[in-house]
Amino acid sequence: MEVPEDAKPVLRRLLEFNAYEFSVLDGRDLGPHGEYGYRYLDHYWDERERRVPLFFEVKGHVAGFTLLRMGPPHAVAEFLVLPKYRRHGVGQAAARQVFTRWPGDWTTHQVAGNDRAVAFWRSAIPVLFEESADSSGTSQRFRT
Repeated sequence: MEVPEDAKPVLRRLLEFNAYEFSVLDGRDLGPHGEYGYRYLDHYWDERERRVPLFFEVKGHVAGFTLLRMGPPHAVAEFLVLPKYRRHGVGQAAARQVFTRWPGDWTTHQVAGNDRAVAFWRSAIPVLFEESADSSGTSQRFRT
């Protein structure tokens, strides 16, 4: 479901959790106010034609989120499935619903060292894809 603006505080907290998990990989530290922050959050409501924030739900509970940048190509900017819902098909189902809802050219990118994310996207992308890797990480390009 698209995240309504009044749910922005919930998304902000989920982004903090996401940044906390990623800090192991990217070495990021907390800012002076005890938060990692996400400088693009407001853009998801200010630029609705170019950015889409979505929650994933399971039985009425938020199970994760994704932030999309609409292209071409469309891009998955952020993607998180909460630990309780991982390995139950929630992420794969959510990703495939996104690709179906917004067909076209897509790109995903996983930061270097995030092998679980690389494996996830390899299984979640429902079509053949091109993959490349460099020092910044691994990317997939595909068309739905």
